[in-house]
Amino acid sequence: MGVFGKIDRYIIRQFLQTFFVAILLILSITVVFDFSEKLDGFMGKYGSVPTTFDIVWKYYANFIPFFGNLFSPLFVFISVIYFTSRMAYRMEIIAILNSGWSYWRLLFPFMLAATVVASLSYALTNFVIPQANKERLAFESTYFRKGVGASPNFHLQLSPGEFVFTDMYTDHRKSAGRFTYERIDSNFNLKYKVLSKEGFYDSLTGAWRFYLGVSRRWHDNGTVETREFENWDTILPITPKMLQRDIKIVEALGNKELDEFIEQQTLSGSIYLPFYLIEKHGRQANPISALILTFIAFPISSRKARGGIGIQLAAGVTLAFAYIFLQKMTVSFALNGVMSPWLGVWLPNFIYIGIGFILAKFAQR
Repeated sequence: MGVFGKIDRYIIRQFLQTFFVAILLILSITVVFDFSEKLDGFMGKYGSVPTTFDIVWKYYANFIPFFGNLFSPLFVFISVIYFTSRMAYRMEIIAILNSGWSYWRLLFPFMLAATVVASLSYALTNFVIPQANKERLAFESTYFRKGVGASPNFHLQLSPGEFVFTDMYTDHRKSAGRFTYERIDSNFNLKYKVLSKEGFYDSLTGAWRFYLGVSRRWHDNGTVETREFENWDTILPITPKMLQRDIKIVEALGNKELDEFIEQQTLSGSIYLPFYLIEKHGRQANPISALILTFIAFPISSRKARGGIGIQLAAGVTLAFAYIFLQKMTVSFALNGVMSPWLGVWLPNFIYIGIGFILAKFAQR
């Protein structure tokens, strides 16, 4: 029969066909519901009216990869349950095993197909979706006013000795009210300070324009250089991204940008740091869930059950939603400091790997 024969190709083809048909169906339904929900925004309820090109290519072309990847582990599980149950019902599983294949040899093409899906999910999660989210969230911010909003009473440590405070940062205006910037030396002596009623960031020049304020610089000889201003353009090591509190911002960051953002937020002591770390670890853990759910789905559906395919589908869907519930619970624990973000993301995978081996043990009998 060879190491890789007709049965392997048959199983892999059935697996991938079932999965992609299922995911396309659910995405079609999702797009229809989303379009109906956002129709007012598309018609200009919140101001600007997007063009058809913008709706199709700037929104839905980026919406579909995000939600397709989000649903993929669940539909991998359902797909395996569905087509494997059909194989068992038609006695194909028994025929293959009677031909000399072991349980683990039969599992091999399933895991190989799941690896294809997991690899695609990994590529989307780490390389495609961050850029897609950036464009999708920008579209929502423009036409639905769902982007980054206002951040009140914002304190930030940029680096050791550099601090920023603003009582209100508004992203769509790139403005910071009652802005304060301070720099101190290693002996905790104040060396430089800027106070302003309001500041605006110029995205083209990278400069800040401050209104009605004062800047002071303390020199080593004890003199103080003071400058009062009505308006003043200057460069400071602060960007709007540093002042944004919308936790969705991390969804639009590439891996390198995310690492830099987490480093900066760690330095500033952000209360949202666990969420950012969960996003980082989730980009590695979530694609693996396709393999784990396949490993569990196969023993559930590989035996012919009384009541037909429906019983196995019901059992499989129940177990899949239990997995999703466990994920939400452990992530909640991580956000509340009960466990580390790394453990909160990976613990459901570890538990379900154990469940998979238990199910495999009973399935071989």
